[in-house]
Amino acid sequence: MRLHKAISYVRHRTEAARTAPKRHRAVAAPAIGLVLFVTSCAASPVAKPTAQGLVSIQSAVTCPATPAHVAVPDPPRHFASAPRLVLTHDIGYCAFIDTTGGVIAIRLRPEYAPNAVADFISLARQGFYDGLPFFQTCPGTTGPACPAGGSFALTGAPSAGIDSAGYTIPSDPVVGDYLFGSVAMYGTDPSKIGSEFFLSTGDSHTLARRYDIFGQVTDGIPALATLRTGDTVVWIAIVVTAPEP
Repeated sequence: MRLHKAISYVRHRTEAARTAPKRHRAVAAPAIGLVLFVTSCAASPVAKPTAQGLVSIQSAVTCPATPAHVAVPDPPRHFASAPRLVLTHDIGYCAFIDTTGGVIAIRLRPEYAPNAVADFISLARQGFYDGLPFFQTCPGTTGPACPAGGSFALTGAPSAGIDSAGYTIPSDPVVGDYLFGSVAMYGTDPSKIGSEFFLSTGDSHTLARRYDIFGQVTDGIPALATLRTGDTVVWIAIVVTAPEP
């Protein structure tokens, strides 16, 4: 009964995000170094998201089947400078995170968070996240301090609580709510993002709006719901899809 009420509440909160105007699809993030170009496009069918009603940024395009992928051996963990992040216009992206408990599919939203999506894709394609732990789950009584109102699993740092990719880039304005399945960058300075990110494992709509939301879980709900401190990101695969209509 409590779960039914929670789902009804989240569905109600979703309506505001679904009817909010989309931001212009400007997708270049200023920085220096590596250039990330994504030029291929494979369409996926337009359908309702798997987790209908449990979304922070409504998605009309579902993610395809989980691709074949393997972890990058001995991936880079530190970069001397920020990459120059460029995403091709009118392309969509899905990320697949293989965790200790199963694969989680995420619809990325470059039209809302171009800097965060470009940064995440650059790191994921180089294998930066492969093998990293979920070093904190919130709320929690041990580990790094949890922000008030947060219910999420945090990863993206080789050392717990230290955003050690070696660089930061400007964050995007926060669009959407921290509801079940939202995916957001994490850091102490809301004007900057680096490598840390979290997956919301509950209703975190009261969390301070300082974390850049860049995606929404569309499949792999059981794996998301059971994430625990010490679980591992085995690998992350990025798949190009049709853009949102």
